[in-house]
Amino acid sequence: MRTVHRVIAILVLVAAMLTNTTFLSAAPFANRNAFADPRFAAIWTRTDSEAVRGGRTWYWGPEPWFDSAEIYTDSPQTLRTVQYFDKARMEINNPADGIVTNGLLVVEMVSGRLQTRDTFLFDYRYSCANTPVAGNPRSANPVAPGYCQFTSRATFDDNFREPYRDPIRLKERISTTIDMNGNLGERPDLARPETTIVQYSSITGHNIPKIFWDFMNQRGKVVENGRVVTAPIVDWLFTMGYPITNPYWVRAVVGDTERDVLVQLFERRVLTYTPNNPAGYQVEMGNVGQHYFQWRYPHLGMPWVAPDPVTPLIYASTIDTGSHWELYRATFNGSGQRLTYNPAETVAYSWLRSWDPAQQMLAIDSRRKQPEYRQVYLMNNVAVEQGETAANATATQMSYIDGHDFSLIPPWQYDEFQSKLVNEFNPTVSPDGTKLLVVSERMGKPNITVWPIPQTTHLLFPSRLTNNVSNCRYESPSWSPNGRSIYWVSDCDGNFEIFSADLLYRPRYSKGIPFVTGFRAELTNIRNLTNNAANDRFARVSPDGTQIAFASDRDGNWEIYVMNADGSNVRRLTDHSATDDAPTWSPDGRQLAFASDRDGDFEIYILNVSDGVITQQVTQNTAQDRWPLWAQ
Repeated sequence: MRTVHRVIAILVLVAAMLTNTTFLSAAPFANRNAFADPRFAAIWTRTDSEAVRGGRTWYWGPEPWFDSAEIYTDSPQTLRTVQYFDKARMEINNPADGIVTNGLLVVEMVSGRLQTRDTFLFDYRYSCANTPVAGNPRSANPVAPGYCQFTSRATFDDNFREPYRDPIRLKERISTTIDMNGNLGERPDLARPETTIVQYSSITGHNIPKIFWDFMNQRGKVVENGRVVTAPIVDWLFTMGYPITNPYWVRAVVGDTERDVLVQLFERRVLTYTPNNPAGYQVEMGNVGQHYFQWRYPHLGMPWVAPDPVTPLIYASTIDTGSHWELYRATFNGSGQRLTYNPAETVAYSWLRSWDPAQQMLAIDSRRKQPEYRQVYLMNNVAVEQGETAANATATQMSYIDGHDFSLIPPWQYDEFQSKLVNEFNPTVSPDGTKLLVVSERMGKPNITVWPIPQTTHLLFPSRLTNNVSNCRYESPSWSPNGRSIYWVSDCDGNFEIFSADLLYRPRYSKGIPFVTGFRAELTNIRNLTNNAANDRFARVSPDGTQIAFASDRDGNWEIYVMNADGSNVRRLTDHSATDDAPTWSPDGRQLAFASDRDGDFEIYILNVSDGVITQQVTQNTAQDRWPLWAQ
């Protein structure tokens, strides 16, 4: 079998090197610049800490900005921890072996194939990336070629073609150009002495110019064993992999200037040479981490340049209808801005958060089309900002949809994933914005299912996660911030309790097609987090994943409680004879909004998680205001 060097590992350095590093609970939308694993911090510290960087370019980037658990079937429980930096992605495939790798991201973008296991033989096929290999994002950089333009001239494993190889060109200077359409040209004026070819990779069949070879073997200050020493800055084979293309000159818009940039694609990184950059920054690692994130998660925007997403406080009220719920955006002056106008109820449940405000969406369930059935919708940002009556406001129906390829669905689940009109509610968007947890009655009883969000680069087939037991009702599903686990409430034992479980993903293959066509999810390691004779409901996980807020009648009436995510350290936050329920977390995790009828009808209040002190009454009217949603 043809192979490209794959197993490239960076051994983790000792903990002593983690000087001046603070560890928080990293999560995509809480403490996102914290390291998701101390081993990631060790790798970053070696080359990019201020103790050693000085005036040289970044090897990873100033800080991490997104972490998650991505499907990888050779990892424990089929998920691996990943964290994104400007220049690359760090990942841990097997926590027990102490090894951090940084992914074949360039190969994936060029080939259009997402690697979901140790071999590319059964990988998920997507499409190559049109993201520019150098310079600004595509919207501000129309002239630069994307990764797609290198596909026919790149070396990667492919069962359907012979690997591409370039002839040896030792001692020649690089003058070949490639444009935004993938066309080659010649610019003799760019054939500089520093572009002279000095190495040829016989493994992949590509030439390396002096300017890049010198950078790959550069010595400088690094942190080793907690001390600053002078050594090779990187082991280039471990960090970059083998070259998969020849070097080419491209035109790219960098900042506000169009420039000539020499680029070369390696398995894991891209090297760029910009002659008119300042010394120390002429040769740089390309922003492969940014490029890959834009390709795989285009709906999430650009977290490396954007502030955290703002999620307003949304609630449901009967103030204008007198009978059914409509959605309102809190104005914090006793009232709210009305968002929905329908003949039957609409309730908000979660956010598809994005660092691009235009792509942020609100997941709701509503009876707007069929009053007897709750159905799932995604409201776009215009509807959330200005209301559904505004121009360009949309609410896209997610329920009542066909399954995917029926050849991939077991025969006993055909009926479950055909279009049918049933109650579907409590839609909860995954942290990466690609999946929805939904309570669905397609099998007769409420079950927790997980659906793909079609507008995203998802890998999922619709999957039922719970077992359709006749005496069980399921509600209030939530994701852990890293996407590894889910939480929910069910009454299988006669009263409502809070549960959690981890996710597993099983690959599915179409008959006669030698690659993965998607994954089905299932639950493992199910845990009962509360176990008493009372009812515990409305569970919500904090933005950093460390706590769960919920309502319980365990002390005689419904009050607000918090506990650790493992069910320990239960604390009661409210103490009132009225009903307090439906808590929802603030974006910073320091406060909860909740509903209470303590003034005679339901209103929305805010309290501090630290001491339970109510800091604000958000609504004040004679209608019913309930079901708040803030961050999650």
